[in-house]
Amino acid sequence: MAKNVLIATLGESPIVVTSMLQALQAKKDLTIDQLHVLHPEGERLIDLGYDCVKEHLKEKCCVTQWPLPFPDTNSRETSMMFLQILSDLIHEHEDVGDNVYLSVAGGRKNMSALIASTCQFFDCVRGLYHVLDKYEDYPNQRNFHSIEELFDFNLAERSKKLSPPAEDLILVEIPYKQLSNGVALRQYFSEEHSNMNVSSAIEIDVELEAFGREIFQKKKIDLLDVYLSKDANAFYTKEQGRQKNLENCFRSMRNSQLLQTHNHSLSSPRTDCLCFKMGNTDERLFYYKNDSKVIIATIVTHHQRYNRIANGNEPLCSQDHPAHIHSNDLKQKNILIMPLGKSPMVVTQTYALLSTLEGVDIGNIILIYPNNPEIRNGVRLLQNAFKKKNIDRAIKPIKIDIKDVASDSDCRTYSGKLVSAIKTAQTNNPDKSIYLSLSGGRKGMAALTLFAAQQAKIDAVYHTLITDAELENRIAEETTIEALKTLGRAEQVQRLFLENYDKSNFDLFRIPVIPLS
Repeated sequence: MAKNVLIATLGESPIVVTSMLQALQAKKDLTIDQLHVLHPEGERLIDLGYDCVKEHLKEKCCVTQWPLPFPDTNSRETSMMFLQILSDLIHEHEDVGDNVYLSVAGGRKNMSALIASTCQFFDCVRGLYHVLDKYEDYPNQRNFHSIEELFDFNLAERSKKLSPPAEDLILVEIPYKQLSNGVALRQYFSEEHSNMNVSSAIEIDVELEAFGREIFQKKKIDLLDVYLSKDANAFYTKEQGRQKNLENCFRSMRNSQLLQTHNHSLSSPRTDCLCFKMGNTDERLFYYKNDSKVIIATIVTHHQRYNRIANGNEPLCSQDHPAHIHSNDLKQKNILIMPLGKSPMVVTQTYALLSTLEGVDIGNIILIYPNNPEIRNGVRLLQNAFKKKNIDRAIKPIKIDIKDVASDSDCRTYSGKLVSAIKTAQTNNPDKSIYLSLSGGRKGMAALTLFAAQQAKIDAVYHTLITDAELENRIAEETTIEALKTLGRAEQVQRLFLENYDKSNFDLFRIPVIPLS
């Protein structure tokens, strides 16, 4: 008989986990038979929190502990390990016909986005849920106590705290579209060599393929860096009608296997480069490799190539053409769109990391945020900070008339506004790339931002990571609006743009978005 299985992550509050079961029972009439709790391994307080959960639920369902072999998903490596563990766990239950429900309420915000990116692969996943405390902003009435706070109560009080009144809980079902080709996509990613015609069966690019294979094969595919010479860049800039084809080629050339697969045989040896050609496209990209770099020396059309050969002109290209510009940097003055919560530094941190780590030039910033006075103050602080930094960036605030994504209606409102903002930016700026961040805003917004990217056909979303846990806690204290207001304008700017911190402790995690079929 099929079981109802809940997979939840555990962070600072075990009550979030027990409340999820309670809310599902009270508001969805759903009884959970098996609970899997994923949490960092070796964290004493979190281990105690798990013990509280297991003891409290021992008469209600089977509880299983899944210690994660890392303290936090604060790096790309640990994020990918989390995805591998989660996918394996869901797969086990799919094989026996169970119904799986996923919670994004516990753990870190990064985990909620990762859980959201996994659920669409599996038909057995029946729902993606978040639970909120109705009295979160009321210190004397709030229900979600930390592990330390729980142990200040005696056993009877602790048990009562682990079961808050159902009317105090807000259960949010996060809407998403199940992938019709999820099983086929997993099969493709999990096989070493597949005969599936991916280009016709599934719209997929090389980065998503590498991402999927790392999850389902646990095999990392190192991607190459693609550069253009001055000649190649001049062709790309001039031939605007060919840019979409060329950008597809640049992405495919990042994968060494595809680079080899699409090598084009030449009838003339008048080049010391290799030739890349995609399908029936007219463009021919002549390139050479230098360690992990691919340098595109010259781009010509099929017609141009044969004219050169017939006329006995100079070689089609040569390795004398050095790298000039990274393929990621071709579009200038790009647009950053991101949710904003109570921490304005998330915006400047994302901006700084995109600039320094990815070489992205951001021309406009669009902020999506709930109608909240504190957040509006953060918007003003950001506008002043960019002005003080002498960075000419137009910040466009889009205020949404909700407090949080605390209902199905809020989810639809937030998603609709975000998708509309992305599509408007795409329509008004066809020559610019859209960078979408899920780092700002509330935890429920992270999952919705990922699904909004899907609807708007965005290739990837970004999440900022602070790899040093101690530094992350310090930054959280030092960059609240209240803390920033105590500083002079120059000091605010230094702190917001990471000038007071070691940037080696920061990273960007790029999450490829699974296209809807």
